[in-house]
Amino acid sequence: MKKILFFGCIAAALLSIAGCEPSGNDDSMTNYIYLSSDKTSMFEIDNEPIVVEVMLRNALAEDVELTFAVNDDSGIVRLEDNPVLIPAGEKTGYLKIYPGSGDLAATTNYSISLDASVELTADLELKAPFTFALVPVNVEPLTDAQNEIIAAYKETTGIDLSKYLGVVNVSTVLTGVTVDSYVPFNKTVSGKTLIELSEESTAELPILTMTANAMGIENHMYQVLKALTVESEDWLSEEDWADPCYGILKNAINWGSNSTETFSIALDGIAFGAEGAVEFVGTGEDQYGDEIAVVPFSYEFSAYEREKEVIETLMNNVEYWTETATANPAYHLNCTGITEDDAIYAYGEEDEEGNEIYAGETWVKASASVSNDSLVFTFCTATGMDEDYTRVVATYTPNN
Repeated sequence: MKKILFFGCIAAALLSIAGCEPSGNDDSMTNYIYLSSDKTSMFEIDNEPIVVEVMLRNALAEDVELTFAVNDDSGIVRLEDNPVLIPAGEKTGYLKIYPGSGDLAATTNYSISLDASVELTADLELKAPFTFALVPVNVEPLTDAQNEIIAAYKETTGIDLSKYLGVVNVSTVLTGVTVDSYVPFNKTVSGKTLIELSEESTAELPILTMTANAMGIENHMYQVLKALTVESEDWLSEEDWADPCYGILKNAINWGSNSTETFSIALDGIAFGAEGAVEFVGTGEDQYGDEIAVVPFSYEFSAYEREKEVIETLMNNVEYWTETATANPAYHLNCTGITEDDAIYAYGEEDEEGNEIYAGETWVKASASVSNDSLVFTFCTATGMDEDYTRVVATYTPNN
């Protein structure tokens, strides 16, 4: 069975989408404007926009027109369907974000907020800006040595791996239950992954590296990370029972649900052997530091980089530092072994007849296949606090 950590009271934390959602517990009379999307990053060459839902807490008796602006006027980002018109009696409109023009040297965070020219009534207020990341694409031509590796693999298998290099389209099906709430979900997300030929490759064993948006699950995993940390009740509560370490960390590094961050997932060591065999499962650690078999993602997270600069000082100023009070993605994500079904019962959840619901329905043995038509990965991932796995099926479509 899965190891479960008991650091204080583990409360339910719903997997939320990007931005801030309306809460039925807010007693304020303010009619908030909420901005949200399930896509929070895109490549600078993306043709698919980030579609932002613009939602009022309460519908208005008259039409409302909201004009938005980017916190940068260099033209690297452009908005469409702006201004957003929300008709009387309705709550929702949509805004589209596209890459614009100009050179992007590094992954850059941007935010969308109301234009300074917008005049709101006293009871209408933007809850929080919408933040997202724009990722540059710098694809270097293959060297002669790399072309020889690709040619050797094609001669042996008939498969042209060069079609899976560069920015490659991926469609990913995610099936599981939301963190600590056991609400089932099944969703398909489309995106792109930047894939390179690893320097460790040989003619006998080509190795690919996914350097950005590995398996197409970057946005999904970021939302899970936030649900487990800065959006969870443990981290938000100001009650006497709440662990102070969460608040201390958040304040020290200025980290919250709507803070502007960069988050990326990479995956190295995808090995292509004889007869089209693909190996991509490796080793990682669970929350106790024990070695486990997982898809060995690596993460870059700006909040964790800030934490590493101050954590020693923070730990020296409290009697006991809670181990779970960390922004380290590797601690919270993908930290349960996947070689066998280790899911347990969803405690407290019952069907209509009062029978306890078993959560272990999504586990599947990790596998992969490659052809000239598709590159497909099937595997599971689970957090330390999930009661079930999330099944991931990522299908890559070859470039022409």
